[in-house]
Amino acid sequence: MTKTTIGSVVVLLLSAALSFAQDAPAPGNSADATIDSTLDRDIQIARSLTEASRQATVVANLPLTSEQANAFWPIYRQYRADVAVQNDRFLQLVKQYSSDFDHMTDKDAKSLTATYLDIAQKKLDLKKKYVGKFYKVLPASLVARAMQTEQKLDAMQDFTIARTIPLVPPASTN
Repeated sequence: MTKTTIGSVVVLLLSAALSFAQDAPAPGNSADATIDSTLDRDIQIARSLTEASRQATVVANLPLTSEQANAFWPIYRQYRADVAVQNDRFLQLVKQYSSDFDHMTDKDAKSLTATYLDIAQKKLDLKKKYVGKFYKVLPASLVARAMQTEQKLDAMQDFTIARTIPLVPPASTN
């Protein structure tokens, strides 16, 4: 990736992460619904910016002929739509975590962990499924390059989100 491309992606991903970093509304606040809808809107805006920058980054790093591009991009867009379903699940998990944070039980923590692992597994399953589809339209070297680019973008996105989420509080020893 060029330094300019990396810089642009980092700025957009950090902007998206800041949307996730907002404090959770206080319980019982009558403005909760308004805050939640504003947060949801902001997250959707950040996602669309992130997806646009993601595709631009893949374009910049994946030299395709017009024939390859015509075959690849519809599959790639479907892949990203399928990943978005798991990202929506993750967003719901973060919202649940935020609402349960101050009174987290071991049962809650166990459920959150199981859901997180299920989301991660489903994302991996999607990568495996779509790599097979990509192989049908691109040579292996371009599929590997596309997946490397995706992995780097995923890692940057995961980092920016993870750094905003506090660790689960330790169980009370009282």
